[in-house]
Amino acid sequence: MQDERGLIEEARSLGSGYQLLKIAAPHAAKTAKPGQFVMVRILPALDPLLRRPLGILDARPPYIWLYYQVLGNGTRLLAGQRPGDSLDILGPLGNTFPELPGQRVLLIAGGRGIVPLFHYARAYGERRPLLMLYGGRSKADQQLLDRVLSLRLERLFIFSEDGSIGQQGRLSDGLEKILRDERPDATYSCGPEAMLAALAKLLKPFPTRDLVSLEARMGCGFGACQGCAILAANGTYRRVCDEGPVFPMEEIQWPT
Repeated sequence: MQDERGLIEEARSLGSGYQLLKIAAPHAAKTAKPGQFVMVRILPALDPLLRRPLGILDARPPYIWLYYQVLGNGTRLLAGQRPGDSLDILGPLGNTFPELPGQRVLLIAGGRGIVPLFHYARAYGERRPLLMLYGGRSKADQQLLDRVLSLRLERLFIFSEDGSIGQQGRLSDGLEKILRDERPDATYSCGPEAMLAALAKLLKPFPTRDLVSLEARMGCGFGACQGCAILAANGTYRRVCDEGPVFPMEEIQWPT
């Protein structure tokens, strides 16, 4: 973990509130692993005071790419930044998705949950068979599809709830058939909590190793403030920033 001054190289609006930043951040770019994130603050502004956690979409030294959706004041201000502007970048933070050499991995991404899974596919796609299931409410929630199509994937399955792209339905609607046909050794998932809860239920009968990347509101990003605590299946609490964001799916207490 290191605090560094990141310089925005490119800032793109992709539509439907989704933004893509290319940032010169040599330390983060050199050390980032799939699943990790950075805490970002606009320089020299102090409002908002707290940094915002953003997953690392890709890392190719000296650059990192951040993909996010404008949802509040912090991300709205971030979307107003332009090439040449500076950001306070703290990271990379959190744990990672394991590489699992030789195993077939199914990546399940809902909307902006594509971020850590895209990074994983970019890092390890040439070393093992990778499958990806990518979906959202509509085509508007899959703004990175053109980049996903460039990844080295054995199979790509596209779903949208309104049928505007790919197969119509939720990700969970096609999951069971994919699991039976493709027989992955492991699944890595990221997306809305309701989607992840549904996946946890569907995956339970299958002999896969199931890992999930969680999103949470964070104050510090390294475990000090306790602001990102979530309930675990054993009744204790886990800190998403420090003990995660990647967890075994069965260790999380999912809503019913």
